[in-house]
Amino acid sequence: MYSRNIKETPKSIIHNGKANFGTYKKVTEKLEIRGLKFPFIGIPTPKFFSNMRIRSRIAYMFNIGTYIGMVEFLDNKAFGLAEVIFWNKDTNQRFSYHTIMPTRKRFVPTNTQEAACTSYRKTRYIKVNWSRKHKRHSLSFTVRGDKFRPAAKGSFIATFNKPETPELLSVTPAPTTSKCSATWLIPLKIKGGINTGKHRKDIKSFPNEEGLALMAMNRTYLKLHSKSEMMCGLVNIDGKDIIFRFTNTNQEAINSDEYNDNILSVDSSITPMPPVCITHPFGINNKWVVQDTENMVDLSFTPISCSNRTLNILIIRNVYTTIYGTFEGVLLTQDGERIVLKNCPGIVKKNLLRL
Repeated sequence: MYSRNIKETPKSIIHNGKANFGTYKKVTEKLEIRGLKFPFIGIPTPKFFSNMRIRSRIAYMFNIGTYIGMVEFLDNKAFGLAEVIFWNKDTNQRFSYHTIMPTRKRFVPTNTQEAACTSYRKTRYIKVNWSRKHKRHSLSFTVRGDKFRPAAKGSFIATFNKPETPELLSVTPAPTTSKCSATWLIPLKIKGGINTGKHRKDIKSFPNEEGLALMAMNRTYLKLHSKSEMMCGLVNIDGKDIIFRFTNTNQEAINSDEYNDNILSVDSSITPMPPVCITHPFGINNKWVVQDTENMVDLSFTPISCSNRTLNILIIRNVYTTIYGTFEGVLLTQDGERIVLKNCPGIVKKNLLRL
């Protein structure tokens, strides 16, 4: 059975110019990866230029009531991108809203104790924030509609910094030890809901429903051309909250058995999962297959609705597809517990970024 050592958390991710690689049970006070010595082929590089290659991202996947979706913030240094996308699971109707955020010092915060990431536009107000002091994690958004889609408001609240709120920090080579990637993962049990209407002012209240969410915050020294595939499933089975996340990227560590970001959360217990192979031999609109070599992951993903988008801003090109669908198959926890999935709702994102 595959296992990965979960270590005690160091004071910082970077120490004396080197990264503390590993999987940790708690996150450091700051998710900061600046300060690596010679991150580019061993060549001395001015800090300004090496720091400009660091990209940050927050992805918040949720499944609550009749809706499943994803809120994402992307920090591209010169500008920020924020997007809200969700589906009605009963009708498969898609709702998608995005905005470009103007230049500011930092879009995605580094503080893991108390911070917020916000898009301030009146037509696209999106905010995710957390506070250990107040034991609170929340996401809210208010987005204006148009002739193609309604206005929408959403609000989700979760308890935070309690024993029943597990966390994981994964620091991996990207793909060699000269560069690194740090990911903070938090499975959440949320309350709240989403409401839609013709105008924002018409939406006066939210449903009070229970659901599941996963927040992933990442910082990485990005290649000039990066490709990634991420999939996340969120479901309650027989009273157990099941959340899993698997990724494939051209920046994954050479020793991916020891260093990767894959997890399975069952209630308040997190199992670090082995690297997986994600394939879609008949195209991304048809069945996907997800397997590992340890017999802990054997899944298929059937797409229901796809959203494709291409952004060309200055010298940056971002092509991505977000897909809502269902998972079928089997997962094993580190204790050998067998999790059988059937019609498990989930989100898949395929991304190509060129700097």
